[in-house]
Amino acid sequence: MKTISNVLLSNCHYIFFSIYFLIGFSIYKDYGFNIDETFQRRSGLYWLEYLFNFFGLEKLSIIANEKLVLSSNFTEPWSDVYGIIFDVPAALIEIIFSINEPIHMYEMRHFLTFFYFYVGIIFFYKTLSLRFNNKFLSLAGCFLLIITPRIFGDSFQNNKDLIFLTFFIISTFYIFKTFENLSIKNIILFALFSSIATSTRLFGLIFPFTFLFIYFLSILSNKSDLKNINKILIYFFLYILFLVIHWPYLWINPLEKLLYLLNNLQNFGPTLIYFNDEFYNTELVPFHYLPLWVFISTPILNFILFLGGFFLLSKVFVLKLFAIEKSASNYDFWNNNNEKKDFFIFLIFIIFSVVGIFFATKHYNSWRIFYFLNFFFIYFAIYFVSNFFIIPNLKKYTNILLIVLSITSLFNVYKIYVYHPYQSLYFNGLLSNKFKNKFEIDFTGLSGIEFLREVAMNDKSTEIKIGINSWYPLWRMKELLPKIDEKRIVFVYDDIKSADYVYSNKIYNVNVKLSDKFSLDDSFKLYKQRFVDGVLIYEVHKKIK
Repeated sequence: MKTISNVLLSNCHYIFFSIYFLIGFSIYKDYGFNIDETFQRRSGLYWLEYLFNFFGLEKLSIIANEKLVLSSNFTEPWSDVYGIIFDVPAALIEIIFSINEPIHMYEMRHFLTFFYFYVGIIFFYKTLSLRFNNKFLSLAGCFLLIITPRIFGDSFQNNKDLIFLTFFIISTFYIFKTFENLSIKNIILFALFSSIATSTRLFGLIFPFTFLFIYFLSILSNKSDLKNINKILIYFFLYILFLVIHWPYLWINPLEKLLYLLNNLQNFGPTLIYFNDEFYNTELVPFHYLPLWVFISTPILNFILFLGGFFLLSKVFVLKLFAIEKSASNYDFWNNNNEKKDFFIFLIFIIFSVVGIFFATKHYNSWRIFYFLNFFFIYFAIYFVSNFFIIPNLKKYTNILLIVLSITSLFNVYKIYVYHPYQSLYFNGLLSNKFKNKFEIDFTGLSGIEFLREVAMNDKSTEIKIGINSWYPLWRMKELLPKIDEKRIVFVYDDIKSADYVYSNKIYNVNVKLSDKFSLDDSFKLYKQRFVDGVLIYEVHKKIK
């Protein structure tokens, strides 16, 4: 007869994911408004109307068009570089359930973002299980990823980068499945999800090219693998087919449009960023931009474990490289499927790191575009931990490692609590508070709605004039206010002298280094500064009357 403890242990993964879902469900309404969300919503409505028209669903098309018209100043999708895997389902839910209040629209989108990522975490568990065949190591990896503060915060409101991370994880799971069994079913699923990852961010192109490269290495080692070339061709055919099917932008002249997107990959985002107390053109950032951002905003635990795992795997594959003989029978970088999976992870991590540091000509918004690198950090971390269970010289330190992991993990959980709901703005303990504030802070504008609600509550004037001392579209937050407050608030933008309040959220902050256009005279005094863990989220100056 099973004891209660045995039952709990055998079902711990179900308990883990249930608790995680309940936590997410209880807090998803706490998060502020991402400045991109209005564009993303409109893009979803645009493509939904396009699909309704395409399939002759006129009544539904009219409903989508009415919503699109109400979302003013929008006639075409915000950005064709992104597919529709998130925005169209979100727009469809909005129509089906008659969600008409802006606050409820965006709360729904926040829950949907969390749900996508929640599914991604389940697949992360499955992916780690495929490699390490250990339930507790796999759950530990999921836990480490979830309690990475910037990932935790973004999982409720970043419906681009976290959606890409989700489908990156799912695609990795299915390429692992193809490594174990090159069946038609696995090929179809890998083609489907890798194409979705690609339409979410073009970084997803790494999957078909790496898959081909690994198959090429397999042939060098074993000529009999040539018999599977038909399945490889099927994958590429399905990958292209799926890519076109779920990306309506490619329905007309797909090759031409895809080449256009590739050629213009860097022509997005702002032109100016604040980095290490200096302003840079996004095309002229120093090469250490990405490494420094990773270093200062990744939990110390994750970073140390990652370095350990990366060192061990580097050692494995470097030794294999030097051991390769010229005979065709010794070209294999792996002795089994697990090593094959490790080689795939190691290879694409190196590729993305080199691209991110040396070849990515444009960076902005901290390193959110590269947040998918957290997948590798955790994978290498779990690889490192797993070696404590199999290497004799390390086994004696296993208990010490587990104690350290437990304590530091609890510290990360505490930081998530401290930063709530601004986990997306997290910095680790390696920095002084002074140094933290030398970087872009609230680049997604999460604090905007908090400020507007507070000023509307505390100031009972019939008209409240608000100026903005940053490049930041605060006006997008206005529709989330109650109608009575929405009417009272008037934005004067850069007409600072006429403002009652001047708001700055430390993003593209305009200061004397660039221009005195936004400088404040003696008629304004500091009204409020919002700090979280020593990080200045936003500040407000109020006119003295």
